[in-house]
Amino acid sequence: MPTPLLFDLLPALRSHIGWLPLASLPTPVEEHRIAGRSVLVKRDDRTARPYGGNKVRKLEFLLAEARAAGAGRVVTAGAFGSHHALATTIYGRQAGFGVTCVLFPQPVTAHVREVLRLIAAHGAELRFTRRLHGVPLALRRARWRSRAEQARIIPPGGSCPVGALGYVEAGLELAAQIRAGECPEPGSIFVAAGTLGTAAGLAIGLTMAGCRIPVRAVRITSPLVTNRRALRRLVQGTLELLEPGGEKLPSWEQVMAGLTLRHDQVGQGYGRDTAAGFAAAVLFDAVGLDLDGTYTAKAAAALLADPPGGKLPLFWHTLSAWHPEAPALDLRRVPEPFGRILRDPVPVRRTPREPPPSLLGPIRSVLRDRG
Repeated sequence: MPTPLLFDLLPALRSHIGWLPLASLPTPVEEHRIAGRSVLVKRDDRTARPYGGNKVRKLEFLLAEARAAGAGRVVTAGAFGSHHALATTIYGRQAGFGVTCVLFPQPVTAHVREVLRLIAAHGAELRFTRRLHGVPLALRRARWRSRAEQARIIPPGGSCPVGALGYVEAGLELAAQIRAGECPEPGSIFVAAGTLGTAAGLAIGLTMAGCRIPVRAVRITSPLVTNRRALRRLVQGTLELLEPGGEKLPSWEQVMAGLTLRHDQVGQGYGRDTAAGFAAAVLFDAVGLDLDGTYTAKAAAALLADPPGGKLPLFWHTLSAWHPEAPALDLRRVPEPFGRILRDPVPVRRTPREPPPSLLGPIRSVLRDRG
């Protein structure tokens, strides 16, 4: 299996940073005609099977770090329908770790219930915390309970300097695809921004490769989590982690110059659908691209809201294209409140053409505007 481009560029990092191959890379870049305009799509929805998406790239470095530390268990956190929690459960268990997921509430949709069922069915120990602000304490408590296994905390979203390395690698990968003529250089990149590790790593990798492509990070959660100060700290921490590579690295100022946080698509908050997001999901679904209302639909809506320019925009697709099978699950063994949520009748997975009735009028209006 090919080693990361990051190690080819900075060979000295091999002795400082661990890596566990999980993904099938590089992911392709496709051109699609959406809403009457051409759009590039980076297919990170296809990073790996049985579950893809952007979290897999981060876990290649995070699980390697946990293994090097002698951990027998990893502890992470997210909302009820956290794709990061699901990816950590699947690939953490595959790598031989016990996995604990601390989960906090979000609006329960069919998609959220589906993800929660998969997290439980794939063997995660589930722990509940009432709100996002309780996550740090809940993580420390969960690690303490698993101290005999030398439990290691993986932060929400895998967003820390080690996790961001997965998207430094992704930025280098896209730059290599452009140089090889596999895709044109985009005018800008749109990506969903929650805990910011994807956007931070991507901007670092592109800057290291000499690609001055603006990265538009589209906020989907509270500004307490997703803000420019947190983004700068993550960029600085990741660059410090790369310093043993021994080569001249870009400054954090150079990286941040190409990074913009977009705040115009969050709507009423995390996990709450928007008319623009559903309209974008309908348009992307028409060309075979599946979006979710929490993350990717809002990033796609931001892209479609921008007027066309000279170079094509690129949508970085971070939702898994694959929906793993759910092993048998004994709901009697699922702790509350998760068991109560999963005991509700599980509806058919909602498609972009089946929005909440309250959004039907606004969605039709947006779709008319998009032609």
